Amino acid sequence: MFEDFAKAWIVPEKSAFSRESDLTGLWSGEYWYSHSVRPTPFSAHIIDSGGTISGTTLEPATFGSPHLTELSADISGSRGALSVRFTKIYHLAPGVHRNPIYYSGTVDEKLTMIDGDWRFTDGFSGRFVLVRASRGAKAEAEKRTVALGIDR
Repeated sequence: MFEDFAKAWIVPEKSAFSRESDLTGLWSGEYWYSHSVRPTPFSAHIIDSGGTISGTTLEPATFGSPHLTELSADISGSRGALSVRFTKIYHLAPGVHRNPIYYSGTVDEKLTMIDGDWRFTDGFSGRFVLVRASRGAKAEAEKRTVALGIDR
């Protein structure tokens, strides 16, 4: 009985959510303004469809209306083997600009970290780093299978 229950929680090997070869997933990180040593935390939900990047970001409101607590934005761009480029545009909110911000970064070989720079067209720039917070359903299923001692 326990074995049937445990097998019900195993994701099939060919899961559409395996993230061993793309950047799809939840990412957490920080960005810095060139004139500041204090980072701003942010998270990104990235969808990588054959090298085309889309998604959203969420961060504390460090500008805009004082009534805002968070800022969200859309991202779109592309990924190379170990590189990524995307543009971020904030969602419409009081006092929040809609100027594109250009991100360019290097991805580590395990596809777990992105390190790079961001900039506005006027030259204002800084650095950012993102670390993968989720590896997808297949990786989680494999962890559970090992923990339960189930042979597949």
